[in-house]
Amino acid sequence: MRIAIFGTGKIFFRYWKYIDKEQVVYLIDNDGKKAGTAIDGIEIILPSQLKAADVDVILVLSKFYDEMKQQLVELGIPEDMILNYLQMGNVIDMPVWIYSNGRKLMFSNWLEDNKKRAVLISHELSYSGAPIALMNMAKVMKKMGISVLYVGMYDGPLQKELEINHIDYVPGWIFVKDDIQKEYIGQFDLAVICTFRMKRLIENYKSLKTPIIWWIHEAECVYQETEILNCGKNVSVFCGGEHARRTFLAHCKEKDAQMLQYCLPEENLLADGSEMAVGERVTFGLIGAISVRKAQDILLKAILKLPLEYQEKIELLIIGTALETEKEYWERLKPLIKQMKHVRVEGEVSQEELAAKYKEIDVLVCPSRDDPMPVVVAQAMMYGKVCILSENVGQVEFVKSGENGFVFGDERELSEQIKWIVKHKDRLNEIGRRARAIYEQNFSEEIMEERLERLWWEKCK
Repeated sequence: MRIAIFGTGKIFFRYWKYIDKEQVVYLIDNDGKKAGTAIDGIEIILPSQLKAADVDVILVLSKFYDEMKQQLVELGIPEDMILNYLQMGNVIDMPVWIYSNGRKLMFSNWLEDNKKRAVLISHELSYSGAPIALMNMAKVMKKMGISVLYVGMYDGPLQKELEINHIDYVPGWIFVKDDIQKEYIGQFDLAVICTFRMKRLIENYKSLKTPIIWWIHEAECVYQETEILNCGKNVSVFCGGEHARRTFLAHCKEKDAQMLQYCLPEENLLADGSEMAVGERVTFGLIGAISVRKAQDILLKAILKLPLEYQEKIELLIIGTALETEKEYWERLKPLIKQMKHVRVEGEVSQEELAAKYKEIDVLVCPSRDDPMPVVVAQAMMYGKVCILSENVGQVEFVKSGENGFVFGDERELSEQIKWIVKHKDRLNEIGRRARAIYEQNFSEEIMEERLERLWWEKCK
């Protein structure tokens, strides 16, 4: 097979290692500066230089698939030659292996052993919010007596967590042919597909009889101006909060969407809501991927606005790494961090390591510019920690500022709230107890089990 690949950015480098280089005839990119250069000895050309007769298939490795496909069609490339990166299995065709308690099983063998079955599909196996939320759903389903298979589009560090929790999983679903995917998914009682960016799987599975829960958590940035969705009657949309639901409906007006909050099982995180004494300095935690959307700069600037006497009474713990596309933003943050009096910066950590970090934190700050329902906020509430949230964070629907947390609109207001906390650190346990109640009433495992019991009865009866 002669393959051309359109797009040599972030998504390209994620998948390049899996592709047989001997089959690749051309790499294509719209960036004129790349034209004439090469990657691993394969030439990069402009789209206008491509001739359909030279290749059998064009694989678009970019999130801008729709626009790039249209560009190719306008250049005379037949539509049936153009594949999205979620269809890579039609080019690579790897076998499906299920990892189960140290064993490597064929799909058919796994199905034979399990009667009441649910498959949960994640866009990635990372330590980010949506994959963790889906993993926690898997834990609850297992307690309900359901045989759960967790499927990741490609491999990642979350595999370790799945093994620890004895959750069967498949890494590399993206490398499975479309027709084989549908054959397997059709043998489950229920499928949960997590995140909006998986809309092409939704379209691929719309003819199946298997009921599908499309579980959406995303912010504004993932949507195009107007989304045209080709969902089947077997698909029901559920959103992980009112913020996510409102954003989805603003772009997908012809679809309905219900609510389904994620949960955080506390037994594995050793959370009991117990109170801890605040030290000489109040420790503020900032947890999440380093990115413009997560808005670490807003908190740093708010702290630097404080008089030095307050800065001396604050310690800041930053946990997270910069995404490849956010390196420039990270470089802009470094001078601000250097001005801080007491600051520690740590990289991405596992869930077990993060549990230990929460013991060091007195107050979690989530200053995001757009964040529908971040897991770290619910985790902090579970630990009885005070949370300061920007008005663009989903959990603000549960927070009454000054009673069970704080909500701010700008840097000045955030600075004042930090100052108040430093002055009144003896009040943090009291506010933290009320934050813990938000977790118990909305994000606990018991609440999720009640919701899933109803869903299972409605969809799988």
